[in-house]
Amino acid sequence: MGYLFSNVTLAVISAVYNYAEISIRRADLGETSIVRSIVQEAYGGVKKQLGGDPAVLQEGLDKISRYIQMGNVYVALIGDAIVGTMRVQLQGQVGTISRVAVREKFRNRRIGTFLVEYGENLLTHMGAKCVQLEVSGTTDTQTKFYEGIGYKQMKRVRHAGEDIILLQKDLFEDPESEDEEDL
Repeated sequence: MGYLFSNVTLAVISAVYNYAEISIRRADLGETSIVRSIVQEAYGGVKKQLGGDPAVLQEGLDKISRYIQMGNVYVALIGDAIVGTMRVQLQGQVGTISRVAVREKFRNRRIGTFLVEYGENLLTHMGAKCVQLEVSGTTDTQTKFYEGIGYKQMKRVRHAGEDIILLQKDLFEDPESEDEEDL
């Protein structure tokens, strides 16, 4: 019964996110190379800024296919064409959205925003209290994008030779902060 509810929930969420021409769904195993291609294209600019390959560009098809098999990879489509992707995971009550990528010729159409909102919705239904994500500390564009949709910088770290910014967004309003606003 729980499994059936899960499928029904995903169907409802999918219907909500069919904005005109854009739909989002789980990736299929046969789409592994497409997902990798989109990520490679989207993160190519970070490579130039770092002067080397960031971790995201070092992922092989085998690792991407494992995430697809686990049901963690989603794709954005316009018609039948896959134009964006992301990875969504839950650990305890903390959700993670990563590998958000949109093909260059489809950017500035809110596809990245729809992917993140879809991921937040999924994680909310899975019981997450907040969502965390990491962006390269060398690109202001990524940081500004996420801050524009409600994420706050939590800390900066250095990992595998890269400057990384950890961002977080709470999925539920803090009842105490609502009470303060009413005063």
